[in-house]
Amino acid sequence: MQQWNILAGWGGMVLGALMGMIFGMRAEAREWAGGYGSFPRQALRLGHIAALALGMINVLYGLTAQGLAGLPHWAGVVGPWAMIAGGFLMPAVCLAAAWRRGLKYFFPIPATCITVALAIQAWGWALQVAGG
Repeated sequence: MQQWNILAGWGGMVLGALMGMIFGMRAEAREWAGGYGSFPRQALRLGHIAALALGMINVLYGLTAQGLAGLPHWAGVVGPWAMIAGGFLMPAVCLAAAWRRGLKYFFPIPATCITVALAIQAWGWALQVAGG
């Protein structure tokens, strides 16, 4: 399972780098995406950073997956997949919200995925620390 997190993480970082390249080429246009302080431009910037940062977290998740070993089977399945889902859904929701502002109400979906994944990983490591 951890290989999927690592693969998804590197894919997310590539996506974030491509987004940064595309957005950076437009950055000097003052009114691009509604201007620097506009919600669409902020959502685009958040999507770019989310793709990079959550990609890195996905790689870390995969590299530290041994922390899930002492957990129930369901947690070892839900945690990694929730992290992968959150890593791709967050930039997607950011881009969607930049396009249609009302789609910002979908932010709780990727945020919940990420929170669940991180809580499961923390739970697994807490058990390891307490047990050894």
